[in-house]
Amino acid sequence: MKLNDWDKMSIVVLSVTAVVIIWLVLIAVNPGTPVNPFPPPGSRGPITPTPTATINALPPTWTPAPTVEVTKRPTSTSIPTSTPVKLK
Repeated sequence: MKLNDWDKMSIVVLSVTAVVIIWLVLIAVNPGTPVNPFPPPGSRGPITPTPTATINALPPTWTPAPTVEVTKRPTSTSIPTSTPVKLK
């Protein structure tokens, strides 16, 4: 019995699926594992701080001044009229 192309592709898909399931189980059991692309902070060793410039205080005008918005007066609405409808 000879394997055709569809059989070969299904074997590849099933193999990749098994590898992905094993990979996800490894990450679920141990989130700090080296195969985890997004490990929790601190799981791969200490994070050394880098020197950065620190702002001691915010500038005095860091927020804009509040503006007063004038609301428009309500307008009167006409009374609705009946619209004749003719059904065929």
